[in-house]
Amino acid sequence: MKRRTVFIVPAILLFLLFTGIFIILYFTQTPFPQKEIRVVAVLKTIDTNMEFWEVVKTAMRMAANELGIGLEIVGPPDESDIESQIRIMEAVIQQKPSVIILAATDRERLVPLVEKAHHQRIPVITLDSGVKSPLPRTFVATNNVEAARELARYAQNHIPPESMVAIVNHIPGATTAIEREQGVRSILEKDPRFTIIGTYFTDNFEENAYTIARSLMNQYPRLRALLAMNEVSVIGCARAIRDLEKKGKVQLYGFDNSLVEVQFLEEGVLNATVIQRPFTMGYLSVQIAVDVLRGKTFPSFTDTGSVLITPENMYYPEHQKLLFPFVK
Repeated sequence: MKRRTVFIVPAILLFLLFTGIFIILYFTQTPFPQKEIRVVAVLKTIDTNMEFWEVVKTAMRMAANELGIGLEIVGPPDESDIESQIRIMEAVIQQKPSVIILAATDRERLVPLVEKAHHQRIPVITLDSGVKSPLPRTFVATNNVEAARELARYAQNHIPPESMVAIVNHIPGATTAIEREQGVRSILEKDPRFTIIGTYFTDNFEENAYTIARSLMNQYPRLRALLAMNEVSVIGCARAIRDLEKKGKVQLYGFDNSLVEVQFLEEGVLNATVIQRPFTMGYLSVQIAVDVLRGKTFPSFTDTGSVLITPENMYYPEHQKLLFPFVK
C-alpha cells in the first residue's frame, strides 16, 4: 500500500500542476511555444545606395523584431542581374524557410521557382515587383499603373503642346517597369498633342540613363519631356538635363525618392515624382508572412499606396516624412 502511495501522490501533484498551467495560459491568452518562424526576403537588389530598398529593409527588420521571428534578407548586388536572383532563390528554397518574400527581377523567369516553392509547401509573398502566377499569397506593392497615370496626367497639363516625349525605363520584364510604362502610355498616347518617340531601358544603371537622356536631347530638338520610371533613371536623366543646361526646356517626371532626387526637385530640374511607401511595403510584407503561416488569407493584391510630389506640395509636413524617411 505504501508503494502505491509513493506513485499516486506525485501523479496527482503533476496533474494539478499541468491543470494550473493550462488555466493560466487559457485566461491570460498566452500562447504555447511555437515552432520558430524563419522568413527569407529575396529582394531585387541589396545595393545600399538604393534608398528605396534601404527603407524597405529597415521596415522589414523592425517588423521581424516586433514579431519575434527570424529574418534573412538576400538579393543580387545589381537589380539587372536576373541570373543571380534565380540562383539565390534556388538556394533559399533548398534551405526550406517558413515563408519567402520575393521582389522579382523578372515577372516570368522567376515563376518556375515560385512553383517549386509552392510544391515544397513554402508560401511565397511577392513584394514591389510580382510574378506572372496566381500562386503568391498576395502581392504587396504600389498600384503602379494608377500611379503612372497620375504622373502622366500631371505632366499632360505642364508639357507644351506639339512636344515629343520619351520614356526612360529600368529593367525589361520587371513588373514595375511594365506597369509604369503601361500607365504613362494609357494617358499620353490618347493625347494628340504629344508624340512618344520610344521607351529606352537603362538596365538600372545611372550612367546608362545619363547617356540615353543626353543622346535623346541632342537628337530630338522638339523633345520637351522625359518620363523616368525609377530612382536610377531619374537621377541619370536629371544630371543630363543639368549638364546640357536644359532645365526649363526639357521637363522631367519620375518615380521614387532619394536625397539626390529631392535636390533636383528643389532646383527645378525634376518637375514631379511619384513617392511610394517603401516602409509600409516592407513592414506589411513581414506581417502578412506571419499571418499567412497562421492560416489567414489575403486578396491577390495589397496596395500600399503612393503620393505624387510636386514643387507645390513637397513641403507639406506629411510629404516631408515620406521624402526623408530616416530623419526623426
